[in-house]
Amino acid sequence: MTVFILTPIPVEHQAILAHLVSPAEIEVEGNYYVQGTVKDKPDLRVVLQLTGPGNTTVALATDKAIRHFQPMVVILAGIAGGVKDVEIGDIAVGTKFYGYESGKETNEGFMIRPAAGSYSPDLVALAQVVARKGHWKRRVKGDTTRSKVIFGPIASGDKVIAAGDGATARLLKQAYNDTTALEMESNGFGQAMQHHPGIRFMNIRGVSDLLEGKAQTDQDGSREQAAEHMAGFVFELLFELDTSSFIRLDMDVKTIVKEVYGLLFPDALKEIGTDFANATNNDIRALWMKVKPLFIKEVEKLAKDPEDVDRQGAVRMRLADELEGNEGLKQEIADLVGALLQDKTLMGKKKNIVKVKGDKNITIVDSKVSGSFNKNSKDGK
Repeated sequence: MTVFILTPIPVEHQAILAHLVSPAEIEVEGNYYVQGTVKDKPDLRVVLQLTGPGNTTVALATDKAIRHFQPMVVILAGIAGGVKDVEIGDIAVGTKFYGYESGKETNEGFMIRPAAGSYSPDLVALAQVVARKGHWKRRVKGDTTRSKVIFGPIASGDKVIAAGDGATARLLKQAYNDTTALEMESNGFGQAMQHHPGIRFMNIRGVSDLLEGKAQTDQDGSREQAAEHMAGFVFELLFELDTSSFIRLDMDVKTIVKEVYGLLFPDALKEIGTDFANATNNDIRALWMKVKPLFIKEVEKLAKDPEDVDRQGAVRMRLADELEGNEGLKQEIADLVGALLQDKTLMGKKKNIVKVKGDKNITIVDSKVSGSFNKNSKDGK
């Protein structure tokens, strides 16, 4: 299983690199990465990239990484400026991403049109357990007694914000007042991940400075401290991570065609017609919009007689022909199928269990989190 970690700047990259076991540099299509493993988890491959800062840069790096390595989990890891309820040395785990510069400039002024989205709820739930147990601090040198983990939205834009009373700071306080931290990559990262719904993703940041007094704290070594704290938390989360319940489909064309056909035809075709406009499942609609242009003529014929075996075969054959040799489209459809199968599993009352070391499980059903604990566990209550 592969986890991909993006680090925008060198201090973050070095902090993650310090925890990798047997790191080795690899080159893929002119891009350089470092791969290694996690201590005591040799089957978990970690691929790390120093991307450079900025939303666009990280978005492009995310897409390339998924195409090259097909990870099950992608983590944006770095440092950030604290905005609300955090202090230097704390950890900010993103629950949502905000693009605070999204909007429209009019004669009346700037009209906010927020770009926003959520991170994978099962990873956030696992991060909450890691935070509660506090074992991540064992991976960090120096005093961490005052360091805490905060969960909330993280905002990003393409500006370095160095003034607590500037226009951007005022915008954050007025329109994004639940923002915990501020950086320059998470919106691009989050938008890129929307194209890969079958892959879990999250954003973990060490707080290196606050909106007030940024220049002074940068000189006090707070960036290195924040990066070290962030890396300790990331690797404790990876140590606790068990992806055996994750559905991630790295499928061949034959398997993709089988799954797509099973999800869309023939029952769904009978119920909601060839336009699928009445589908109540958003992922079904997304899958249909992606595959519809590939075989619409064949589907229209099938709709006239859904039981016709020859027409069923024509639909499958046409889809297979379109996917052959198109790796990008193949992976996009595989991701959508993975998300649908995950939903199907949950609706079938099969609980999605994220296993955690120490006789604990987190159960996630319909985004509700519950925990089961062994009463004999030293961490149980």
